[in-house]
Amino acid sequence: MKSNTLKSSSPSVKMSALLSQMTLEEKIGQLQQSAYFSTVVTGHVVDHSGTIEAIKAGRVGSVLSVHDERDLKMLQKTAVEESRLGIPLLFMFDVIHGYKTAFPINLALSNSWDPDLVERVSRGVAYETSHAGLHVTFSPMVDLVRDPRWGRVMESNGEDPYLSSLLTQAYVKGYQQDDLAQPHAIAACVKHFAGYGFAEAGREYNTVDVSERTLRSVVFPPFQAGIDAGVRMVMTAFNVINDRPATANRWLLNDVLRDEMGFQGVIISDYTSTEEIIQHKVATDTKDVAYQCFEAGLDHEMVSQTFQHHLKELIAEGKISEETLNERVLRILTLKEQLGLFDNPYRNFYEDSAQYMLLETTKALAQEAVEKTVVMLKNDDALPLKPKQTVGLFGPFIESQDVIGEWAALCEKSDVITLKQAFDQAKHPYVLLDETTLDTRSRELDTIIVALGEAGSEAGEGNSKAKLRLSASQEALVKKAHQTGKNIVLVVFAGRPLILTELEPFADAILYAYQPGTMSGAGLYRLLSGQVSPSGRLTLTFPYHEGQIPVYYNHLNTGRPFDHARPEYRYNSRFIDIPNEPLYPFGFGLTYGQFEYSDVFLSKDHLREDDTVKVYVTLKNHGSHGALETVQLYIEAQSFSVSRPVNELKAFKQVYLDAGEEKTTVFTLTNAMFKAFNIDMAWTTEQRSYFVKVGPHSGALIARTVQLT
Repeated sequence: MKSNTLKSSSPSVKMSALLSQMTLEEKIGQLQQSAYFSTVVTGHVVDHSGTIEAIKAGRVGSVLSVHDERDLKMLQKTAVEESRLGIPLLFMFDVIHGYKTAFPINLALSNSWDPDLVERVSRGVAYETSHAGLHVTFSPMVDLVRDPRWGRVMESNGEDPYLSSLLTQAYVKGYQQDDLAQPHAIAACVKHFAGYGFAEAGREYNTVDVSERTLRSVVFPPFQAGIDAGVRMVMTAFNVINDRPATANRWLLNDVLRDEMGFQGVIISDYTSTEEIIQHKVATDTKDVAYQCFEAGLDHEMVSQTFQHHLKELIAEGKISEETLNERVLRILTLKEQLGLFDNPYRNFYEDSAQYMLLETTKALAQEAVEKTVVMLKNDDALPLKPKQTVGLFGPFIESQDVIGEWAALCEKSDVITLKQAFDQAKHPYVLLDETTLDTRSRELDTIIVALGEAGSEAGEGNSKAKLRLSASQEALVKKAHQTGKNIVLVVFAGRPLILTELEPFADAILYAYQPGTMSGAGLYRLLSGQVSPSGRLTLTFPYHEGQIPVYYNHLNTGRPFDHARPEYRYNSRFIDIPNEPLYPFGFGLTYGQFEYSDVFLSKDHLREDDTVKVYVTLKNHGSHGALETVQLYIEAQSFSVSRPVNELKAFKQVYLDAGEEKTTVFTLTNAMFKAFNIDMAWTTEQRSYFVKVGPHSGALIARTVQLT
């Protein structure tokens, strides 16, 4: 059992005194998140016509997705000045990767492998969000993902629990800044607890069937990391766990989240996920919903009103206790107090908050994020561009501003710097090409940049896709450009990994930009021109074909693994029409450097429980450009009482080497890095022999052996 000691999470004397003055109806009201008019709707449209009267009666604790400054002031004024006790409202909004300044989508941000960058980005997001008068963001989404068909992979940290845990802590620290009373801080909410990323077939809101070992090994760790970082809110998931909906799952919310993980903050449902347990066939009516979700440990109900309508009756019947209700109310009041709302309920309300939005410093950070998150997947000496070399610009995304992606709050496409605009700003000579001028106008050119992608609305919640491909018309553009005989640089904008297998041969270089946001073109130009070297590394495997999905690096071995020496042998684990291997593995990414790994050795070949072992690896940059290399360390159990993954990421270091430079990188291994849940669900190393592997990505590793004693 892990503990989370947040002194400020305990209710104050002031909040306890306030609770003693509240009627039963007012207490229940604090558990209600209501909708009000908003242009942002993240689920079924609900009737908000009674919200104002409910606020006056003290029957609303928070309001969802309101962003109009006049509405925010009016709603808070109603709560503070027209309700009996004047308890302020919480305003919550889905600010996922930017409020007015769009940063790269979260999956792209994870490609930086840079917790410091993610923390600084979160601070930038919190700055704009807090000065818009908002208090809570429903971020970070820490669902572990393995299926790019699921549209919400764009919000995730990828497929690895260790890296996701580091980034989760960075998000929480950046948003909350260790003190919610700070004027630029907002409360974070880790979501979705738990297993949502394992939706079958990658289909949104679909069922989940996952073992407890998988939950504890890969799904829970990022949530625990967020709790350890002091996150103030956790959101439940839409799916079932062990055939019980997460929002009504007492084992999940009480036994695990509260008792084992030590979470002391507010547990909130997802949008109408309480009422949806009727569709899951575990509740008969809304009264049953209220009883089951409350008993499971839910504190705050988003949009649905089963608590509002039925908790009073359930208390009168003795089915739930008012003492337990008091505990739930105090958690919500405590969050409001931590945010300073009782001292200043109109915190960060302005006549016009535009003065805090799209600042040059924020945009500079957004550009840095673009530069560190784009992944170069291929480069046959086509990049970087030669100085002042005239290039062709071709494809629908050369001038497209639809590169923000979903869940970008109030970020506007009109603020996006396109690739063409970036070339204009840099005064870099180019020829704008279309299909009719491609052959004639490209004759004097050396390189053509082809920019393709999927619309922002093709990823995100509710946007699952079975075919992970660019449109046939866009694929045809790459092939047509290739026919010119020029160097083809393919730039892809997308919210998820797409299948590039058939396009890869037609491009001499590929930059995968994901959806980079407001400073898209500016950051990409610096990468294309060589002012900075690409350094992004994949955190979600790129399939060779959709038929491989789910495909991920930390899979278990089989009793009949694929034999590369006998690729046609029938009786092993293989496809007969496609390879087993993905097109691009986890951790993959190229730079303008050329790195050689050598002299990998351990300081000793055994590791005691209270000792450490050093791992040394020498890197040399044989290229003509300085670059940042992400050195990755994995382990593999040579045997164990249960099957363990073929690779498990345990550490990484980012090392910058100038052209021709050589450096030795050192990792420190501890006993804890080798532990897993064994056959008895004990967290142990079993004192086994392990491979320690070092390399540039999960598909190219140098192995050494260590014995744990």
